Amino acid sequence: MSDLTVHLAAQYLRPGNGGIAEVARVSAKALARLAPTRGHACMERDDFAVEGAPVRAYGGSRARFLLGLERASLSPGRFLYDFAGSARSARALWPRRPYAVWAHGIEVWDDVRPDRAAALARADLVLVNSAYTLARAEPTLGKLRNVKLCRLGAYADEATPLVVNQGPPTVLLLGRVEPGWPKGQGVLVALWPRVVAVVPDARLLLVGKGPALEALRDLARQSPAAGSIEVAGFVPEAEIEAVWARARVFAMPSLTEGFGLVFIEAMRRGLPVIASLADAGAEVNLDGETGFNLARDKEGRLVDALVALLCERDLGARLGAQGQQRWRTEFSFSAFARRLEATMAGFLG
Repeated sequence: MSDLTVHLAAQYLRPGNGGIAEVARVSAKALARLAPTRGHACMERDDFAVEGAPVRAYGGSRARFLLGLERASLSPGRFLYDFAGSARSARALWPRRPYAVWAHGIEVWDDVRPDRAAALARADLVLVNSAYTLARAEPTLGKLRNVKLCRLGAYADEATPLVVNQGPPTVLLLGRVEPGWPKGQGVLVALWPRVVAVVPDARLLLVGKGPALEALRDLARQSPAAGSIEVAGFVPEAEIEAVWARARVFAMPSLTEGFGLVFIEAMRRGLPVIASLADAGAEVNLDGETGFNLARDKEGRLVDALVALLCERDLGARLGAQGQQRWRTEFSFSAFARRLEATMAGFLG
Protein backbone atom coordinates (compact mmCIF):
# COMPACT_ATOMS: atom_id res chain seq x y z
CA MET A 1 0.00 0.00 0.00
CA SER A 2 1.23 3.49 -0.87
CA ASP A 3 1.97 5.87 2.02
CA LEU A 4 0.66 8.83 0.02
CA THR A 5 -2.90 9.92 0.78
CA VAL A 6 -5.23 9.97 -2.23
CA HIS A 7 -7.90 12.68 -2.18
CA LEU A 8 -10.87 11.83 -4.38
CA ALA A 9 -12.68 15.05 -5.30
CA ALA A 10 -16.20 14.61 -6.66
CA GLN A 11 -19.57 16.27 -6.91
CA TYR A 12 -21.35 13.26 -5.37
CA LEU A 13 -20.18 10.03 -3.76
CA ARG A 14 -23.44 8.46 -2.63
CA PRO A 15 -25.35 5.91 -4.76
CA GLY A 16 -28.26 7.07 -6.87
CA ASN A 17 -26.62 10.24 -8.23
CA GLY A 18 -25.82 9.11 -11.74
CA GLY A 19 -23.00 7.39 -13.57
CA ILE A 20 -20.18 9.83 -12.78
CA ALA A 21 -20.94 9.60 -9.06
CA GLU A 22 -21.02 5.81 -9.26
CA VAL A 23 -17.61 5.71 -10.94
CA ALA A 24 -16.24 7.98 -8.21
CA ARG A 25 -17.74 5.74 -5.53
CA VAL A 26 -16.31 2.55 -7.02
CA SER A 27 -12.96 4.31 -7.45
CA ALA A 28 -12.96 5.32 -3.77
CA LYS A 29 -13.62 1.73 -2.71
CA ALA A 30 -10.79 0.44 -4.91
CA LEU A 31 -8.30 3.16 -3.97
CA ALA A 32 -8.86 2.58 -0.26
CA ARG A 33 -7.20 -0.82 -0.77
CA LEU A 34 -4.15 0.76 -2.37
CA ALA A 35 -3.49 3.88 -0.28
CA PRO A 36 -5.02 5.98 2.49
CA THR A 37 -8.00 7.57 0.73
CA ARG A 38 -10.22 10.51 1.61
CA GLY A 39 -13.25 11.65 -0.32
CA HIS A 40 -14.38 15.24 -0.86
CA ALA A 41 -17.99 15.58 -2.07
CA CYS A 42 -19.04 19.08 -3.09
CA MET A 43 -22.80 18.50 -3.26
CA GLU A 44 -23.37 16.04 -0.42
CA ARG A 45 -25.01 17.27 2.78
CA ASP A 46 -23.50 15.08 5.49
CA ASP A 47 -20.16 13.37 6.08
CA PHE A 48 -20.12 9.60 5.54
CA ALA A 49 -17.74 6.89 4.34
CA VAL A 50 -17.24 4.73 1.27
CA GLU A 51 -15.88 1.44 2.57
CA GLY A 52 -12.46 2.42 4.01
CA ALA A 53 -12.55 6.01 2.75
CA PRO A 54 -14.04 8.80 4.93
CA VAL A 55 -15.92 11.41 2.88
CA ARG A 56 -16.17 15.08 3.78
CA ALA A 57 -19.37 16.76 2.56
CA TYR A 58 -19.47 20.45 1.60
CA GLY A 59 -23.22 21.02 1.39
CA GLY A 60 -23.21 22.37 -2.15
CA SER A 61 -20.75 25.18 -1.37
CA ARG A 62 -18.07 25.34 -4.06
CA ALA A 63 -16.08 27.80 -1.95
CA ARG A 64 -15.96 25.35 0.98
CA PHE A 65 -15.15 22.53 -1.43
CA LEU A 66 -12.18 24.45 -2.81
CA LEU A 67 -11.01 25.37 0.70
CA GLY A 68 -11.17 21.72 1.74
CA LEU A 69 -9.09 20.69 -1.25
CA GLU A 70 -6.59 23.47 -0.51
CA ARG A 71 -6.16 22.16 3.03
CA ALA A 72 -5.68 18.67 1.65
CA SER A 73 -2.98 19.89 -0.74
CA LEU A 74 -0.84 21.19 2.15
CA SER A 75 0.28 17.62 2.82
CA PRO A 76 2.00 15.38 0.24
CA GLY A 77 -0.53 13.32 -1.65
CA ARG A 78 -2.33 12.63 -4.90
CA PHE A 79 -5.70 13.83 -6.20
CA LEU A 80 -8.26 12.04 -8.36
CA TYR A 81 -11.13 14.08 -9.81
CA ASP A 82 -14.45 12.55 -10.84
CA PHE A 83 -14.50 14.50 -14.14
CA ALA A 84 -12.91 17.46 -15.86
CA GLY A 85 -15.40 19.93 -14.38
CA SER A 86 -14.26 19.15 -10.84
CA ALA A 87 -10.61 19.08 -11.95
CA ARG A 88 -10.75 22.80 -12.68
CA SER A 89 -10.21 23.20 -8.94
CA ALA A 90 -6.64 21.89 -9.26
CA ARG A 91 -5.47 25.13 -10.83
CA ALA A 92 -6.30 27.08 -7.65
CA LEU A 93 -4.45 24.76 -5.25
CA TRP A 94 -1.03 25.54 -3.83
CA PRO A 95 1.24 23.74 -3.49
CA ARG A 96 0.39 21.85 -6.65
CA ARG A 97 -0.08 18.12 -6.21
CA PRO A 98 -0.15 15.50 -8.98
CA TYR A 99 -3.67 14.71 -10.08
CA ALA A 100 -5.60 12.25 -12.22
CA VAL A 101 -9.02 12.79 -13.74
CA TRP A 102 -11.69 10.54 -15.22
CA ALA A 103 -12.87 11.11 -18.81
CA HIS A 104 -16.33 9.59 -19.26
CA GLY A 105 -17.86 10.51 -22.60
CA ILE A 106 -19.81 13.49 -23.86
CA GLU A 107 -17.83 15.95 -21.73
CA VAL A 108 -14.70 15.09 -23.76
CA TRP A 109 -16.34 14.47 -27.13
CA ASP A 110 -16.70 17.07 -29.85
CA ASP A 111 -16.75 20.64 -28.48
CA VAL A 112 -14.98 20.54 -25.12
CA ARG A 113 -15.29 23.60 -22.90
CA PRO A 114 -11.95 25.45 -22.79
CA ASP A 115 -11.71 25.41 -18.98
CA ARG A 116 -12.28 21.65 -18.92
CA ALA A 117 -9.80 21.10 -21.75
CA ALA A 118 -7.24 23.05 -19.75
CA ALA A 119 -7.90 20.93 -16.64
CA LEU A 120 -7.35 17.77 -18.70
CA ALA A 121 -4.16 19.18 -20.22
CA ARG A 122 -2.69 19.90 -16.78
CA ALA A 123 -3.49 16.41 -15.45
CA ASP A 124 -0.69 13.97 -14.72
CA LEU A 125 -2.98 11.08 -15.70
CA VAL A 126 -6.27 10.90 -17.58
CA LEU A 127 -8.31 7.73 -17.05
CA VAL A 128 -10.61 6.86 -19.96
CA ASN A 129 -13.58 4.56 -19.40
CA SER A 130 -13.76 2.79 -22.79
CA ALA A 131 -11.98 2.33 -26.10
CA TYR A 132 -14.97 4.02 -27.73
CA THR A 133 -14.50 7.18 -25.66
CA LEU A 134 -10.76 7.08 -26.32
CA ALA A 135 -11.33 6.99 -30.08
CA ARG A 136 -14.25 9.43 -30.12
CA ALA A 137 -12.32 11.98 -28.04
CA GLU A 138 -9.06 11.68 -30.01
CA PRO A 139 -9.05 15.40 -30.96
CA THR A 140 -9.03 16.23 -27.24
CA LEU A 141 -7.30 13.29 -25.56
CA GLY A 142 -4.73 12.75 -28.29
CA LYS A 143 -3.04 15.99 -27.26
CA LEU A 144 -2.53 14.92 -23.66
CA ARG A 145 0.67 13.50 -22.19
CA ASN A 146 -0.60 10.53 -20.18
CA VAL A 147 -3.90 8.92 -21.14
CA LYS A 148 -4.77 5.38 -20.09
CA LEU A 149 -7.75 3.15 -20.75
CA CYS A 150 -9.42 1.70 -17.65
CA ARG A 151 -12.80 0.08 -18.30
CA LEU A 152 -15.30 0.44 -15.50
CA GLY A 153 -16.83 -2.09 -13.14
CA ALA A 154 -19.49 -2.53 -10.50
CA TYR A 155 -19.44 -1.69 -6.81
CA ALA A 156 -20.31 -5.31 -5.96
CA ASP A 157 -18.59 -8.65 -6.38
CA GLU A 158 -21.73 -10.75 -6.00
CA ALA A 159 -23.96 -11.54 -8.97
CA THR A 160 -27.70 -11.67 -8.43
CA PRO A 161 -29.04 -15.24 -8.49
CA LEU A 162 -30.69 -16.02 -11.80
CA VAL A 163 -34.47 -16.03 -11.34
CA VAL A 164 -37.01 -16.52 -14.14
CA ASN A 165 -39.45 -13.62 -14.14
CA GLN A 166 -42.96 -14.95 -13.60
CA GLY A 167 -44.85 -11.72 -14.27
CA PRO A 168 -45.77 -10.11 -17.60
CA PRO A 169 -42.88 -10.22 -20.11
CA THR A 170 -41.32 -6.82 -19.46
CA VAL A 171 -38.70 -4.74 -21.24
CA LEU A 172 -36.90 -2.30 -18.95
CA LEU A 173 -35.04 0.88 -19.80
CA LEU A 174 -33.40 2.61 -16.83
CA GLY A 175 -31.80 5.92 -17.74
CA ARG A 176 -31.99 9.67 -17.50
CA VAL A 177 -34.79 11.33 -19.50
CA GLU A 178 -33.38 14.12 -21.65
CA PRO A 179 -35.01 16.09 -24.50
CA GLY A 180 -34.80 14.13 -27.74
CA TRP A 181 -34.58 10.83 -25.81
CA PRO A 182 -30.85 10.17 -26.36
CA LYS A 183 -31.10 7.08 -24.12
CA GLY A 184 -33.64 5.58 -26.53
CA GLN A 185 -36.97 5.97 -24.72
CA GLY A 186 -38.58 7.53 -27.78
CA VAL A 187 -37.33 4.72 -29.99
CA LEU A 188 -38.92 2.06 -27.78
CA VAL A 189 -42.22 3.92 -27.42
CA ALA A 190 -42.44 4.33 -31.21
CA LEU A 191 -41.97 0.62 -31.94
CA TRP A 192 -43.90 -0.74 -28.95
CA PRO A 193 -47.26 -1.19 -30.78
CA ARG A 194 -45.49 -3.60 -33.14
CA VAL A 195 -44.15 -5.59 -30.18
CA VAL A 196 -47.53 -5.95 -28.44
CA ALA A 197 -49.12 -6.94 -31.74
CA VAL A 198 -47.06 -10.13 -31.45
CA VAL A 199 -46.75 -10.35 -27.64
CA PRO A 200 -50.06 -8.93 -26.33
CA ASP A 201 -49.15 -9.15 -22.64
CA ALA A 202 -45.73 -7.47 -23.05
CA ARG A 203 -44.95 -4.43 -20.93
CA LEU A 204 -42.52 -1.56 -21.45
CA LEU A 205 -41.15 -0.07 -18.20
CA LEU A 206 -39.30 3.25 -18.42
CA VAL A 207 -37.48 4.33 -15.26
CA GLY A 208 -35.46 7.48 -14.68
CA LYS A 209 -35.71 11.18 -13.98
CA GLY A 210 -34.81 14.19 -16.06
CA PRO A 211 -36.12 17.40 -17.63
CA ALA A 212 -38.10 15.59 -20.33
CA LEU A 213 -39.99 13.24 -18.02
CA GLU A 214 -43.41 14.85 -18.53
CA ALA A 215 -42.85 15.00 -22.27
CA LEU A 216 -42.09 11.28 -22.22
CA ARG A 217 -45.30 10.60 -20.30
CA ASP A 218 -47.22 12.59 -22.91
CA LEU A 219 -45.56 10.59 -25.69
CA ALA A 220 -46.48 7.31 -23.99
CA ARG A 221 -50.12 8.39 -23.49
CA GLN A 222 -50.42 9.13 -27.21
CA SER A 223 -49.23 5.64 -28.20
CA PRO A 224 -51.79 3.11 -29.52
CA ALA A 225 -50.13 0.76 -26.98
CA ALA A 226 -50.37 3.24 -24.08
CA GLY A 227 -51.96 0.65 -21.80
CA SER A 228 -48.82 -1.48 -21.88
CA ILE A 229 -46.30 1.35 -21.32
CA GLU A 230 -45.39 2.47 -17.81
CA VAL A 231 -43.32 5.62 -17.29
CA ALA A 232 -42.29 5.21 -13.67
CA GLY A 233 -39.97 8.21 -13.45
CA PHE A 234 -37.60 8.35 -10.50
CA VAL A 235 -37.35 5.25 -8.32
CA PRO A 236 -35.45 5.51 -4.98
CA GLU A 237 -32.31 3.42 -4.63
CA ALA A 238 -33.95 1.32 -1.91
CA GLU A 239 -36.66 0.21 -4.36
CA ILE A 240 -34.57 -0.33 -7.46
CA GLU A 241 -34.14 -4.09 -7.00
CA ALA A 242 -37.90 -4.54 -7.30
CA VAL A 243 -37.71 -2.77 -10.66
CA TRP A 244 -34.95 -5.07 -11.91
CA ALA A 245 -36.93 -8.10 -10.72
CA ARG A 246 -39.81 -7.21 -13.07
CA ALA A 247 -37.63 -7.24 -16.19
CA ARG A 248 -37.07 -10.02 -18.68
CA VAL A 249 -35.02 -7.86 -21.08
CA PHE A 250 -32.96 -4.70 -20.62
CA ALA A 251 -33.04 -2.43 -23.67
CA MET A 252 -31.35 0.95 -24.02
CA PRO A 253 -30.62 1.90 -27.64
CA SER A 254 -28.66 4.98 -26.62
CA LEU A 255 -26.59 7.59 -28.43
CA THR A 256 -24.55 8.95 -25.54
CA GLU A 257 -22.94 6.16 -23.50
CA GLY A 258 -19.23 6.60 -22.97
CA PHE A 259 -19.36 3.21 -21.23
CA GLY A 260 -22.83 2.38 -19.89
CA LEU A 261 -22.74 1.23 -16.26
CA VAL A 262 -26.40 0.26 -16.47
CA PHE A 263 -25.55 -2.41 -19.05
CA ILE A 264 -23.26 -4.19 -16.62
CA GLU A 265 -25.90 -3.88 -13.90
CA ALA A 266 -28.30 -5.71 -16.23
CA MET A 267 -25.66 -8.37 -16.88
CA ARG A 268 -25.07 -8.77 -13.15
CA ARG A 269 -28.74 -9.69 -12.82
CA GLY A 270 -28.68 -12.13 -15.72
CA LEU A 271 -30.73 -10.06 -18.15
CA PRO A 272 -30.11 -10.13 -21.91
CA VAL A 273 -29.21 -6.67 -23.18
CA ILE A 274 -30.16 -4.70 -26.27
CA ALA A 275 -27.80 -1.80 -27.01
CA SER A 276 -27.23 0.41 -30.03
CA LEU A 277 -24.37 0.67 -32.50
CA ALA A 278 -24.05 4.40 -31.88
CA ASP A 279 -22.00 4.51 -28.66
CA ALA A 280 -19.94 2.37 -26.26
CA GLY A 281 -22.82 0.01 -25.52
CA ALA A 282 -21.57 -2.31 -28.25
CA GLU A 283 -18.20 -2.50 -26.49
CA VAL A 284 -19.78 -3.69 -23.24
CA ASN A 285 -22.58 -5.86 -24.67
CA LEU A 286 -21.35 -8.62 -27.00
CA ASP A 287 -23.69 -9.08 -29.97
CA GLY A 288 -25.14 -12.57 -30.10
CA GLU A 289 -23.43 -13.55 -26.84
CA THR A 290 -24.83 -11.35 -24.07
CA GLY A 291 -27.60 -9.72 -26.13
CA PHE A 292 -27.90 -7.77 -29.36
CA ASN A 293 -26.39 -4.53 -30.67
CA LEU A 294 -28.64 -2.93 -33.27
CA ALA A 295 -28.93 0.31 -35.18
CA ARG A 296 -31.49 2.67 -33.65
CA ASP A 297 -33.11 3.43 -37.01
CA LYS A 298 -33.70 -0.23 -37.89
CA GLU A 299 -37.00 -0.56 -36.07
CA GLY A 300 -37.87 -3.86 -37.69
CA ARG A 301 -34.71 -5.51 -36.35
CA LEU A 302 -35.28 -4.02 -32.92
CA VAL A 303 -38.84 -5.36 -32.88
CA ASP A 304 -37.68 -8.81 -33.96
CA ALA A 305 -35.01 -8.89 -31.24
CA LEU A 306 -37.42 -7.76 -28.53
CA VAL A 307 -40.06 -10.27 -29.56
CA ALA A 308 -37.52 -13.10 -29.67
CA LEU A 309 -36.19 -12.32 -26.18
CA LEU A 310 -39.68 -11.95 -24.73
CA CYS A 311 -41.02 -15.16 -26.28
CA GLU A 312 -38.04 -17.50 -26.40
CA ARG A 313 -37.23 -18.17 -22.77
CA ASP A 314 -34.26 -20.40 -23.59
CA LEU A 315 -32.68 -17.72 -25.77
CA GLY A 316 -33.08 -15.03 -23.12
CA ALA A 317 -31.81 -17.33 -20.37
CA ARG A 318 -28.75 -18.34 -22.38
CA LEU A 319 -27.78 -14.77 -23.28
CA GLY A 320 -28.48 -13.63 -19.73
CA ALA A 321 -26.32 -16.36 -18.20
CA GLN A 322 -23.48 -15.55 -20.61
CA GLY A 323 -23.83 -11.89 -19.72
CA GLN A 324 -23.60 -12.68 -16.04
CA GLN A 325 -20.43 -14.70 -16.63
CA ARG A 326 -18.95 -11.80 -18.59
CA TRP A 327 -19.83 -9.54 -15.66
CA ARG A 328 -17.99 -11.81 -13.22
CA THR A 329 -14.79 -11.90 -15.25
CA GLU A 330 -14.75 -8.37 -16.70
CA PHE A 331 -17.01 -6.01 -14.77
CA SER A 332 -17.20 -7.13 -11.13
CA PHE A 333 -15.63 -4.90 -8.50
CA SER A 334 -12.56 -7.13 -8.19
CA ALA A 335 -11.97 -7.02 -11.95
CA PHE A 336 -12.23 -3.22 -11.92
CA ALA A 337 -9.99 -2.88 -8.85
CA ARG A 338 -7.25 -4.88 -10.56
CA ARG A 339 -7.46 -2.68 -13.66
CA LEU A 340 -7.39 0.52 -11.63
CA GLU A 341 -4.39 -0.65 -9.59
CA ALA A 342 -2.43 -1.51 -12.73
CA THR A 343 -3.42 1.74 -14.45
CA MET A 344 -2.54 3.99 -11.50
CA ALA A 345 0.57 2.16 -10.25
CA GLY A 346 3.04 4.74 -11.55
CA PHE A 347 0.87 7.65 -10.53
CA LEU A 348 0.49 6.41 -6.94
CA GLY A 349 4.14 5.44 -6.63
